[in-house]
Amino acid sequence: MTNEDKAQWRSHPPFYRHLGLELEALADGKSAIRLPFRKEYANTRGEVHGGAIATLVDAAMSQAVRSTVEQGALVATISMTLNYLAPGVGDLLCRGTVVRRGRSLSFVEAEVTDAGGHAVCRATATFRAGAPKNP
Repeated sequence: MTNEDKAQWRSHPPFYRHLGLELEALADGKSAIRLPFRKEYANTRGEVHGGAIATLVDAAMSQAVRSTVEQGALVATISMTLNYLAPGVGDLLCRGTVVRRGRSLSFVEAEVTDAGGHAVCRATATFRAGAPKNP
């Protein structure tokens, strides 16, 4: 895969870099982002902390929305609901999908899986998108 074929972030805040999030796919209202496990992300049981999972979910859903709007559009999470289904162990992958997009609101779903493909978390969210800021 060349650099031209590699998925490109539509927004890449320093926080994503800090966490080491890896964008695996992004197009047409769908995204896939990996969170490589680090011991700093663990809870007291050694599993991935729920807050780290929530961040991964928010990033994946936000990028899915961003893939459907003009580059530079302002995108914000309005509401997000997560259901934790199993402990997150090791590297995690989140796939986000825009279910419906209106003029300014998008409804999005996501699923987090572990390396074995087992569901760890499912989520839904509403995002608002606005015109890009004028320079």
